[in-house]
Amino acid sequence: MTRIRHCVECPKCLTRYLIPCTPYRNGSYLVPTVEGSLEEYSLYCSCSRGARVSRWRSSEAKPCEVSKQAFDRGYGTPDEIILIKTGPQESWSVDVSRYLTDWRSLEKRRTLH
Repeated sequence: MTRIRHCVECPKCLTRYLIPCTPYRNGSYLVPTVEGSLEEYSLYCSCSRGARVSRWRSSEAKPCEVSKQAFDRGYGTPDEIILIKTGPQESWSVDVSRYLTDWRSLEKRRTLH
């Protein structure tokens, strides 16, 4: 069964993260950049231990075909999560905030660890 999901990619390690799965089992997480903002999010990837943050606009999330293993984890390699090519007339956009409804409790959990 093919799974199509939106993802963002860490620019350093190239790990691809499925948006609705944050926080991730490897310690990475995706949060809104500005409280109440629906447009921009920060990816804190475990490869940099918080030292490197990548910022993503909701319109930059890419549609991907996701393997079962990566789907179960919520993240994976470019071989497991394959970008779907779209033409310029096919604009993909996703409201990331729809998936991050409980990001404040994520912040609380992060400060407890």
